[in-house]
Amino acid sequence: MLLENLVLGRTVEINVYREEYRYHLVSKVESTSASRLCVTLIASNNKAFQFKPDDRIKIVYRDSEKIWEWDNVKAGVIKKGKASLHYFDIVDGGSSFNRRNAYRVTINQETMIGYYDQYGTTAKSSEMQKFDLSEEASAPPNLTVPQFVHGYVRDISETGVGICSNYEFNIDDGMFLNIQSHYGKLPVRAKVVRKTDRNPAKHKYAKYYGCVLLQTDNKLSKYIFDIQRMAIKSQKEREDEEELRKELKKLERGILYNKSKSAGSGLHIKGIKTVSDMEDKVKTMPRQKVEGIVTADEVQEREVKIRQRQKIEGIITEEEAREIEMKKEPVPRQKIEGIKTAADVEEEMKKRKENKEPSPAIEGIKTAGLK
Repeated sequence: MLLENLVLGRTVEINVYREEYRYHLVSKVESTSASRLCVTLIASNNKAFQFKPDDRIKIVYRDSEKIWEWDNVKAGVIKKGKASLHYFDIVDGGSSFNRRNAYRVTINQETMIGYYDQYGTTAKSSEMQKFDLSEEASAPPNLTVPQFVHGYVRDISETGVGICSNYEFNIDDGMFLNIQSHYGKLPVRAKVVRKTDRNPAKHKYAKYYGCVLLQTDNKLSKYIFDIQRMAIKSQKEREDEEELRKELKKLERGILYNKSKSAGSGLHIKGIKTVSDMEDKVKTMPRQKVEGIVTADEVQEREVKIRQRQKIEGIITEEEAREIEMKKEPVPRQKIEGIKTAADVEEEMKKRKENKEPSPAIEGIKTAGLK
């Protein structure tokens, strides 16, 4: 953005980085040229702000959509007519970014808000009012001692802070407080630019104050960046978890399946195995041997081995014994002298019948053929 396009009378912010602190100053555009910006004299207690040669100065200009910045500018004081102005010599074209990029983080910290009363007015200041040596002895004690009230820091960015309190501050009142961080306490000074009433039935603090930062510790930017990075990481983890939960639901409903392992098709999610995957693995997996348990395959294998087992000399198996018994010819019964078997009698009678010999008579018994 060209300096000539800055609107006269529009507010500009001047950030001064000096040693470990950042000072936030505000002024209005008085005149512009190709490389110089002149603003209303920045003064406090009728004393102009003194820029030092080692200061790093950044100019910030805001419009409705973007924020424009010019870094590493040089500052001084010039006379224009009867008025004194601060000027800033700018050597580059500046850079811009969306207003949303001024990242605001929620920190929700209880704090003590300090302020100084101003002599002869109800205004509050973030720093003690300065007096001449002749006036200091007669200055009211309450002007040199800061006052503290309870408050709550809701959110903060590099340029502003949102504070809640039950104390009544007015627009342009100043205050100071500490931000608790893993870098330690970060002191800041701020000025109220807007305020909103809140429902005391729902909130502990009934007033909300939107403040612009006047002075901060340089570590504040690092602290905000750390919180932003952790928030992005947590958001990414939540999104990944939600996506995984959705895919698991699809899997449970049977929507997720493998269409063809051979063709390499099918929907796969990294880290998730489908039922088809498990079935294929079981088919190709060798069965584990469990001690003391004989499988059906092992029984069948043993039977085959028994059948095929070679004959051991001197040992007859049960099956071989049965085969021998079936092939064995009947052994004739031995003849005992003086004893006729039924077969002997039957054979003798058969021969007599063939020879037509009469049956022998038995003493004392008459046969049917005797007269």
